[in-house]
Amino acid sequence: MEPTYRLEDLARAREILGVAVRNGFGQVLSGLSLSRIPGLGAIQAMANVEQVPAARRLRKVMEELGPTFVKLGQMLSTRPDLLPRDFVDELATLQDGVPPFPGEEARRVVEEAFERPLEEIFQDFSPEPVASASIAQVHSARMRDGSRVAVKIMRPGIEETLRSDINILYTLAQLLEGQLDLGLTTPSGIVEAFDRAISQEVDFRIEATHAQEFAAALRGIEGVAVPRVFRQFTTRRVMTMEWVAGTKLSQLDRTTADANKVMERLVEASYQQIFVAGFFHADPHPGNLIVDDDSTLTFLDFGLMGRITPEMRDTLESIFVAVIFRDADAAARTLYRAGTSDGRVDLRVLSGEVEVLLQRYAGTTMQDQDTGQIALELVDLARRHGLRLPQEYAVLARTEVALDGIARQLVPDWDMMEAVRPYAMRLAAERLDPEKVGSDLLRSAMGSASVLKGLPAQLDQLLLDLERGNFQLTADTPAVDRLTETIDKLGRSLVFGLGVSAFLVSSSILVAVLMIEGGGYGFFDLAVAAAIFGSLLAAASLVTGLLWNLFVRGRLGGIRWRRFLGFLPGFGRKKE
Repeated sequence: MEPTYRLEDLARAREILGVAVRNGFGQVLSGLSLSRIPGLGAIQAMANVEQVPAARRLRKVMEELGPTFVKLGQMLSTRPDLLPRDFVDELATLQDGVPPFPGEEARRVVEEAFERPLEEIFQDFSPEPVASASIAQVHSARMRDGSRVAVKIMRPGIEETLRSDINILYTLAQLLEGQLDLGLTTPSGIVEAFDRAISQEVDFRIEATHAQEFAAALRGIEGVAVPRVFRQFTTRRVMTMEWVAGTKLSQLDRTTADANKVMERLVEASYQQIFVAGFFHADPHPGNLIVDDDSTLTFLDFGLMGRITPEMRDTLESIFVAVIFRDADAAARTLYRAGTSDGRVDLRVLSGEVEVLLQRYAGTTMQDQDTGQIALELVDLARRHGLRLPQEYAVLARTEVALDGIARQLVPDWDMMEAVRPYAMRLAAERLDPEKVGSDLLRSAMGSASVLKGLPAQLDQLLLDLERGNFQLTADTPAVDRLTETIDKLGRSLVFGLGVSAFLVSSSILVAVLMIEGGGYGFFDLAVAAAIFGSLLAAASLVTGLLWNLFVRGRLGGIRWRRFLGFLPGFGRKKE
């Protein structure tokens, strides 16, 4: 997605950089070429390093900069594959602290969305919101038939604010390329992931579709509910849902609900999402879970969801069963197959570290262990060994940590391992079911047959290419490439040096001739002087060309000039 830059974004960019420097990140920014962007060079002069952990300082930066950065921090808190664990844990505490906007503005947004007066849509509409966040707020209302609903209304101007901040983040990420060591990712990659995620959250039609799909996935689980969406009263900026009566899960003690029954239902719902439907709620914090006196658990807020392919689900099943039954070798091999790497991974070392991890958590109860951290630490192990896992694994790992945190709060002595062991047994039994094994073998056989069917034609093509001399074999040889580049530079230096030497010798001879002739002002003398000047000029040109080729051209070619021009009116890149 190509960002659109505006000249007025410079003021916001100065604010962002100023907050970062004020919170002790001046050293990071000092290496950036901010002086090339008009109005930002003075930012580097400020400096402040507090004796506070960097993770906490980053959280303060996110809070100070408002909704976009709070959302960015919340997204990063679900990605332990991108940031170290202390940063992930700190950013997980970020909360939306934006005051509500007036009821009159909410009314205007609804009427613009449906192009008719509010009274024609709702019998009653409360001007005071019941909940407020950075992107939207929720109002209570009644439909014309008397049913109570929750109306989620997007904050006015939030889309423009988000787009402006994201454009600035793109530019800063490009400037930070090579300045930060983020392991397997880059600053630009983080901003792109955030851009994709936030683009879905600011379209309530997508969230409505997620809610309906999620309801279908959990249908049939006793005591677990998803509010119904009124699609005819849902647009990009307004979403109308069934009203849910109850209390936040974090305030379970204010109800008569059975904590153990609630936890059993939460575990059953989690199993159904991950291993059956392949579609899971990626932000199950206590504020998005409602419980009533009958121990009914209701999920809310479907802006951030995760999806698991059948292949990924098979991998998760293997890891899940291996962890439950303490099979370190199986867990390590599964991680290795699931990830990609740029270099060699020592499987024996990885297996040994997984064994140490599983032994550390063996035989302990919920009160004495962080069982949810097992998934998080497995992702961290993969990252340290250079394995790049699909982002869904990391999001799911963080989701499991959130669920474990809920369990520890509600039922401190709950043994999560024992709670999920029956599901591991069920998965193991399903994987060994003759019908499933038969279907897997049939699918593998069909795949092998397809490969074997195409093999003769591929061999025939290969032999024809060999016969006609069209066969080419390429190899990645960085050392040879560097040697070639060095030889090329030496060759150019030699050619330029010989040229410079020739012109200097020629000019020396001409000077000697001129001195012998006595230095008059005849035609011959002027011609010799002109030849001397030309030789010196040619030598200087060759020296300049040599310096340009060896030291200047490559550096200028690596500069992304368009990111600086993007701040000037008329030069911005337009977003489709």
